[in-house]
Amino acid sequence: MLKITLEQWRMFHAVVEFGGFNQASQGVHKSQSSIHNAVSKIEESLGVKLFLIEGRKTVLTEAGELMLRRANYLLEEAKKIEAVGLTLSLIHI
Repeated sequence: MLKITLEQWRMFHAVVEFGGFNQASQGVHKSQSSIHNAVSKIEESLGVKLFLIEGRKTVLTEAGELMLRRANYLLEEAKKIEAVGLTLSLIHI
């Protein structure tokens, strides 16, 4: 069983995409605490630190950069799977 959900990876990606936890919360319409909790669960599950807070900036660690590349791939594949499902549903109407 997977330890990390697709939604948690999506929240991790949002922090990077929007430049921080607060900005991500506004961008994906979730509370800052829910985004922070999602990222914390990833870090706890994997035993790695994904972000460093430098002053007011949220910066990816080296491990975070590697995980971001893999998370991006995972999220893109999830979109493709949904697209295939939608296409199949149209074919089988």
